[in-house]
Amino acid sequence: MLKFAQMLYKRVIDRRNEQFDAKRRPIVPVTSPVISIGNITVGGTGKSPAVQMVARILIEHGRHPAIVMRGYRRRSRGLVVVHDGESVKVSVEAAGDEAYMHAAMLGIPVVVSADKVEAAAHAAGMVSSTGAARTDVIIVDDGFQHRQLHRCTDIVLVNQETLSSTLLPVGRLREPLSELGRASIIICDDPLLCASVRPYCRADALVVVSRIEMHCQAPTSVPIVVVSGIANPARMHESLRGAGYTIAEHLMFSDHHHYRTKDLWKIRDAAAANGANIVTTDKDIAKIQPATGSELGSVALFVAHIRMVIDEAAFTQRILRDITHEDSSNKERWEES
Repeated sequence: MLKFAQMLYKRVIDRRNEQFDAKRRPIVPVTSPVISIGNITVGGTGKSPAVQMVARILIEHGRHPAIVMRGYRRRSRGLVVVHDGESVKVSVEAAGDEAYMHAAMLGIPVVVSADKVEAAAHAAGMVSSTGAARTDVIIVDDGFQHRQLHRCTDIVLVNQETLSSTLLPVGRLREPLSELGRASIIICDDPLLCASVRPYCRADALVVVSRIEMHCQAPTSVPIVVVSGIANPARMHESLRGAGYTIAEHLMFSDHHHYRTKDLWKIRDAAAANGANIVTTDKDIAKIQPATGSELGSVALFVAHIRMVIDEAAFTQRILRDITHEDSSNKERWEES
């Protein structure tokens, strides 16, 4: 039964992609260049660190990025401006944890909507109180399958599971591996993957390797209880051990978990039982922080800041080249219209 469902799923995905490739389905441009960051698997491959890395690169090179995303598991509807370029405007519950994290950490416009074309168009049109444009490039979080939105760069993250899995619902692939051929840039989390990925890529695709840096102010002399509600905590644990931390206990919650009072008591009790500090993620801190001094008592709470780094200069050069070319194309497109 599952194999039959997989065949039907593949037929639907193939037909959808063929329609976009043949331009029988509309692809909508907005007034700013769009960079999509995504994957072809269900689950975490490091999209959030990649989004923040690209945003920081753009800021360092004088650009003004905005982030658009769905706002998964948020307790709000429709289009919501999480950050307007000046300040965070809504709660973590209304924004969704990842959108709130981006807004709080980067201080740039963040817009959430189930309709990413709507969100991108809104972000591209945001202006300050003086009438100046807030945004000149859009980053779409988890945008690879959202083909209705025109983009100048498609960045896809790949890990070992990507190459070893099969299509839904049997495996974890959203699309066949052949669809990696749409990507402009492939980011691998292991150098050995690059050679394996290359046969699926188009000739001009850039294939690069990422590494993870972890910064945490918790003292290494005290054991830690790691608290996470993320898709793939293994790399975080590996980074913490590599930095010299002794992990006394892991409290792993489901991705995007909303912490309840009983969860916070469990965290507090685990820290007390182990004589440990609590270390959590950038995504979880906004949902746990309000409990400091109440449910968590006097337990020390620290954040392990995870950053993705790509050392190859060609990565930055490719992104800047693509958006510069798109700037020119957009100018011609809107002048003609």
